[in-house]
Amino acid sequence: MGMWLIPALIAITIIAVISFVATMRIAKMTSERKSEKDTPISGTVEEFATMLNPIVWVYIVFLLFLGIMIFYYWSKIGY
Repeated sequence: MGMWLIPALIAITIIAVISFVATMRIAKMTSERKSEKDTPISGTVEEFATMLNPIVWVYIVFLLFLGIMIFYYWSKIGY
């Protein structure tokens, strides 16, 4: 087992949970929709369109993970 296995599994789990929850919310909204036409965009989505994008969450998790690894290596060297 390499040192990257546990952090990678944690990152994969976080991304999978966030994606699953987002997918279930969308599926619920789709099943509750009464008409076949598009519904108006909610105020929350209009206000926070970038933050509700799953790709943005993947970048945030990746940068957090990268920062932790850089800090780990920096503290291991002992500067």
